[in-house]
Amino acid sequence: MLTAETKKFRFRDKSLTLGERTYIMGILNVTPDSFSDGGLYYQQKEAVNRARQMLAEGADIIDIGGMSTRPFSEPVSEEEEIKRLIPVIKEVRAENPYAIISADTYRINVAEKALRAGADIINDVSGEFKHLLAELIKDFDAGWIIMHSGGVPSGEFPIYEKGVVREVADFFDDMLEKITAFGIDKSRVCLDPGFGFAKGVEENLQLLKNLATFKKEDIALLVGVSRKRFIGAMMEEVDPTQRLEGTLAANFRAVELGADIVRVHDIAEHKRFFKAADFLLRKG
Repeated sequence: MLTAETKKFRFRDKSLTLGERTYIMGILNVTPDSFSDGGLYYQQKEAVNRARQMLAEGADIIDIGGMSTRPFSEPVSEEEEIKRLIPVIKEVRAENPYAIISADTYRINVAEKALRAGADIINDVSGEFKHLLAELIKDFDAGWIIMHSGGVPSGEFPIYEKGVVREVADFFDDMLEKITAFGIDKSRVCLDPGFGFAKGVEENLQLLKNLATFKKEDIALLVGVSRKRFIGAMMEEVDPTQRLEGTLAANFRAVELGADIVRVHDIAEHKRFFKAADFLLRKG
């Protein structure tokens, strides 16, 4: 049984109380090539409309990205990423002063522009500690999502000599040591095991089954399994848009094992689902 804690994930002048309930992070890809929704919200007008819809459906965080990180995708130029991302952040922030906005980027210059445009959190999928990004997090009092990405080119799978669970746990310990040594409070950090990043179906299942290994009492834990390939393998479903039930099942197990935030495409369905699931897990 999960119990409410007084620990918080802090960013700017906002925060989320850990253990209180499951928080829904909505995925907003301002890209033409993301794996399940590429092109749907590529234009600024469509992206902002989708953000409005997400907030109306109950999203706690809007995670906006301007470059696909799907397997085998080619990175776009920094200029193109800025062109896609920053106007959307600015407009969403102007309409919603109290909304929680996350910028999905690992580039320093893009992160700075996103924070200046109104982002609260940087969702960093680089899998490495960067002093310049740490300085930005510190200067802006921003939140920092730290993801394990495997340290290999997109689409490749490394050999996890110690096993994927131990490798990810060691990565988190190393990153937290560097972050705290830099003077950033752990309450501004959120950990993400990086489902689907340099990991095959078996590795992803091992991460999910052993998710409690990564749960630290005073640090937020995020999972991003929505519509991913290993969900399709579990369901025997090749169409990413038809993987809702598998995503809900995996996210329920993740929250049961300690996840605080679920990053998803289907906001309304997860909001309704976790209204009941949280009652069972946290209040029942």
